Amino acid sequence: MQQKLQTRAFEYVAPVLRAGERPLVATRAVVGAFAASRFGTVVAQGAVLGGVGSAAAGILATAKKQFVVLTDQRVIFLTQTFMGGPGKQIVGELPREQVMLAEAQMGIVSVLRLAFAQGDGVSLTFPRVDKKNAESLAQALQRATVA
Repeated sequence: MQQKLQTRAFEYVAPVLRAGERPLVATRAVVGAFAASRFGTVVAQGAVLGGVGSAAAGILATAKKQFVVLTDQRVIFLTQTFMGGPGKQIVGELPREQVMLAEAQMGIVSVLRLAFAQGDGVSLTFPRVDKKNAESLAQALQRATVA
């Protein structure tokens, strides 16, 4: 089922991709504050970011459940439908060089912390059913950082 959702997410971002840009991985996640705990984010469905933070982090926190698409040039955040699939609306996007995987904790509830060049970031929380998707996203982010 994840492959089907990923393909649909790739189709939704295709019109906004730049020449030569290619999508690498897409997955659903709960977006929260950079410092949000794994279980706290799941329970609260994503913590609202506190007063100080970049516009990017603030915009991304407006819709907690999102679909994250990593391309070779950008990280694109889409809305998520009621049924957990990718939505057609883009919540935000950041150039790939401004996003770094700061931490990856895999478990029953997995979390990836993405640091932004502006000094803040977001946490992406994944339930057990999406653990493989979290691992795929983390690996793709690490490869992009090393390259």
